Amino acid sequence: MENGFQKAREELERMERTVESCPFRTKYHIMPPVGWLNDPNGLCQFRGEFHAFFQYSPLNVHGGGGYWGHCTSRDLLRWEYHEPVLTTDIPEDRSGVYSGSALIEDDRMYLFYTGNVKLPGNYDYIDQGRISTQLLVESPDGYHMCRKEKILGMEDYPEDITEHVRDPKVWKEGERYYMVLGIRARARDREGKRQDKGGILIYTSEDKKNWKLYQKVLPARYFGYMWECPDIFCLNGKRILSFCPQGLANESERFQNIYQSGFSLTDEEFKPEEDFQEWDKGFDFYAPQTFESEDGRRILIGWAGVPDTETVHRNLSVKNGWQHCLTLPAELSWKNGKILRTPIRELDCLDWETVEQPKESEEYHWGNRTVRIQVSGIRGEKQEIRIGSRENAMSILSEGKRIEVSFLDEKGNPAACGGGRRIRLGRTEENVDHMLVIIDSSIVEIYVNHGETVFTSRIYLEEQERKLSVQSRGTVSVQMI
Repeated sequence: MENGFQKAREELERMERTVESCPFRTKYHIMPPVGWLNDPNGLCQFRGEFHAFFQYSPLNVHGGGGYWGHCTSRDLLRWEYHEPVLTTDIPEDRSGVYSGSALIEDDRMYLFYTGNVKLPGNYDYIDQGRISTQLLVESPDGYHMCRKEKILGMEDYPEDITEHVRDPKVWKEGERYYMVLGIRARARDREGKRQDKGGILIYTSEDKKNWKLYQKVLPARYFGYMWECPDIFCLNGKRILSFCPQGLANESERFQNIYQSGFSLTDEEFKPEEDFQEWDKGFDFYAPQTFESEDGRRILIGWAGVPDTETVHRNLSVKNGWQHCLTLPAELSWKNGKILRTPIRELDCLDWETVEQPKESEEYHWGNRTVRIQVSGIRGEKQEIRIGSRENAMSILSEGKRIEVSFLDEKGNPAACGGGRRIRLGRTEENVDHMLVIIDSSIVEIYVNHGETVFTSRIYLEEQERKLSVQSRGTVSVQMI
């Protein structure tokens, strides 16, 4: 066990100077101290302090798992990094400590996660060769972990599902505990060809350690072959299932990434094929997890990345020894039948400086500062926000109900700062009237109509190219810190 943590420490010491000198490091987003980061795990608030764990590969900038990274914060914006809390040190998790969640109870933290094993041999790792075990580890303080305990194994899952069973999210209702797991179930289409169905398993327990199958939930029609990172929570009396379906066909304004992230209502008849809504329309968003803060807010954090995209678009921080970050924490609210996602209110407490609007034909220069742009009273009129130089930029275009986030120039060539990213489209129910844009070094988050539609994207501009232009008839406010 100690040997794995020692390797992580040594790699951090070796690469720390290179990583910290990278111009793409952010100020207010969770990043890997070195190497690779993906899914947020175990999000919670414990004794007033926010804890965020994350999938972490300090030894390989291109991923591979092996650790749960760990950081803490008092305001969800300024994070202190600690040593990893989990690594592959028992037979049940020797191929990976996969994603999971946290439960706070009786002044203790309980972490649930999937231990992954890939057996050596000629296996497909779908029906054969993989062992998925659900594990529990307790902590008295959020920093030191007790012995790992097996709570569910392959013998506890229904026989008609594959060996892909993972990402436990655990919560308590009344005197019972519930766990939701993402699955890939075996299925065939009408022609008899295999067409596996994604879905979820829900288990219940009286003591957090002994679990019984409560419900298997599959869509009536095909909606992806695997569902990852499931999360069930209530918002304004509505029960929401958040999940990441893999295998949906791309559409012009929906499902534009390789894999998708979104939510569906479960109160009435469960029909994700009809009511599924995407959390984010941008290039870089996956594996979100929510938690309830001590003041009752439902807060969401996602991975600002998507699996299997390196052949499509790249993250230019790789040359500096690190890759990926998490999104800005966001508050969820329910209004007029929609979930709105807006940045946490703590963002307003930072020492923002309002910048005077430049003269005509001039641009804002933001250098290494974090930027907040707010435009109100747009009323659907055409507007453009350009982030970068005229030759190398991201453009945010809106007109009517349509929003376009593009790294393409007039000839259709992708800008270097996008690392191969091209274009994403989205719409609002009513005309675009309000837009909030947060730029934190190499990540841009765009909230349209108070969070009805959100775009998350990485951007890689050198400091001398960090310019900004806003062309709008609305009321424009630009702040920096």
